[in-house]
Amino acid sequence: MNPTVRLVCLPYAGGGADVYRPWAPALPEGGELIAPELPGHGRRLPEQPLERAEDVIADLLPRLGDPSVPLVVFGHSMGGLLAYELCDTLDRLGTPPQALVVSAMGPPDLLDPAASHALAEDPDALVDHVAGLGSTPSPVLADPGMRALVLRPLQADFRLLGRARRTEVREVPVPLYALAGSRDPVHPPHEVAGWQRHARLWRGLRVLPGGHFFPWRSDGVPRLLGELVRSVAAGRTPVTAPAHDIRETT
Repeated sequence: MNPTVRLVCLPYAGGGADVYRPWAPALPEGGELIAPELPGHGRRLPEQPLERAEDVIADLLPRLGDPSVPLVVFGHSMGGLLAYELCDTLDRLGTPPQALVVSAMGPPDLLDPAASHALAEDPDALVDHVAGLGSTPSPVLADPGMRALVLRPLQADFRLLGRARRTEVREVPVPLYALAGSRDPVHPPHEVAGWQRHARLWRGLRVLPGGHFFPWRSDGVPRLLGELVRSVAAGRTPVTAPAHDIRETT
């Protein structure tokens, strides 16, 4: 059966597409999950990883499927920044998505390029940073061969983040939802709330329990995305908490 709505999920720095595949059952009938693998990551590991957001977007565009099928775009951490850039590009092409969801990432005008560049060029510091966030198992980082495989895409992604700061504010014309972890040390809720300046249709901030990788702590985020997909499939305007309602949900 042809999909009626596609959910596009973009990965965090160093992450692969497989982290999103368990979310597919949360989608309603007619919803399709697209989790693109970035060059140099996961099953595309032999390829050269990209270090500029515009190059990643150019790689993504041909893999989004039939442009007549509505999209909901989600991205976590670095993926949130890519999701915003993808939404902006699609709008310029005349095919904007129906909704944008940014998770655990501040807007581009609040990025710290010096910090990202410093981590990209210091492998030990980058490994310590990633280990502290809990995204990569410690045994993987302790094995020299596996560590080298992990570092290659990670360093490219942090170089991308180091180049991604934009001082101008570009509003996207679609409903924009922001999600934050209540104990996220990297992009805390007050920073994630900065997306309001980039949204013509701000749909508010939701703060959920957990640290930087809170979406994998419970099924709250997949359920929210499933509801958005359901709303779009039914032809309804997606809604959620009002802009001033910053809250922690359980």
